[in-house]
Amino acid sequence: MEPDLEITVLRNPRLAPVHSERPRGLGIEVTGRCNLRCRHCFNESSPENPHELPLEVIEKILSEAEAWGLDAVRITGGEATVHASFREIVAACQRRGLAIDLNTNGVYSVSMLKFLQTAPIRRFLISLDGLRANNDAIRGRGIFAKVLASTAALRGAGQSIVWSFHIGRGNHGDLEGLAAMASEQGVGLKVSPLRPIGRAVTELPDALIQPSDYLGVVRRVVKLRELYPAVRFFTDFDILTATTDEDCTRNEAGASCQAGRTMVNVGYDGQILPCGFFHTGSALFSAGSVYDTPIGDVWSDAPAFAPFRIHTKSERCQGCRYYQKRCAGGCPAIAHFSTGQFDAHDPTCFADLVQPPGVGVKEP
Repeated sequence: MEPDLEITVLRNPRLAPVHSERPRGLGIEVTGRCNLRCRHCFNESSPENPHELPLEVIEKILSEAEAWGLDAVRITGGEATVHASFREIVAACQRRGLAIDLNTNGVYSVSMLKFLQTAPIRRFLISLDGLRANNDAIRGRGIFAKVLASTAALRGAGQSIVWSFHIGRGNHGDLEGLAAMASEQGVGLKVSPLRPIGRAVTELPDALIQPSDYLGVVRRVVKLRELYPAVRFFTDFDILTATTDEDCTRNEAGASCQAGRTMVNVGYDGQILPCGFFHTGSALFSAGSVYDTPIGDVWSDAPAFAPFRIHTKSERCQGCRYYQKRCAGGCPAIAHFSTGQFDAHDPTCFADLVQPPGVGVKEP
């Protein structure tokens, strides 16, 4: 497998390729259609997006996942629930013993909401990007109220929910308010940085969070965990929390996230990708198409996946005491789309603000 280095730049020392024998994690963008047109959407989903995976193709992908021994699959879009065969997709997962983690915007028709209340879905990850004013400025007028109504209906039926909060310069001040609401609603809260991908580049170019602000957010999350012990909080860069991140301990190469190493994503256009954040509207990061070949046939030797499997992180990561313990080295997508260098230091990293470079990150 020769790496395709036309897709990015690698400047750090390289490893021998490291990847699992077969994928251990699978995401499927079942449709590019969405009933919203969010200003920060990373894969350009919209009501006008024409792409949608046919049910028979999705069934083949799910059969592969079953053969790999997976016990769960992430279903997303677009808005997955607007797929014409969404109910059949849920049934297809259930027949194969695959739990569903559903990424969704929380805006449903009456009949879909009724179905979702009792659907065999393990977890709903519902996007909510701030309190009413900030969320609706990003996701559309009236969406905040609709998400709260959907959350109440789903929680009332016993479904498990995590709100997904993408933070930027303009909305991170809503963190405490969302945390209080999460406690009242009985849901978790995932806090992730807005990524410089898709519409965010053109519609919200000044909203990307800076390391100092991100450090402040994570410090506030630490306090909120104490204030709301029943709420599960998640962040993408959680080095201040005195727990071990399983995603780091599972990383055999100790270099980065698991995209293209143990994880694979199928785009709504059929492209086989290392991660949904590398769905660029072209086949640049694609290992092939599910319309042409099974995922398993390209998994081991796809040139487009090679950079994900051989790269290492910078000396700044290597010298950080929390690297491979509480941090897997940041997000390669943020690094690539910010700098053009796949193995660059994640520009949202705030470790140097906790303690100067060369000394290592101190305990908070």
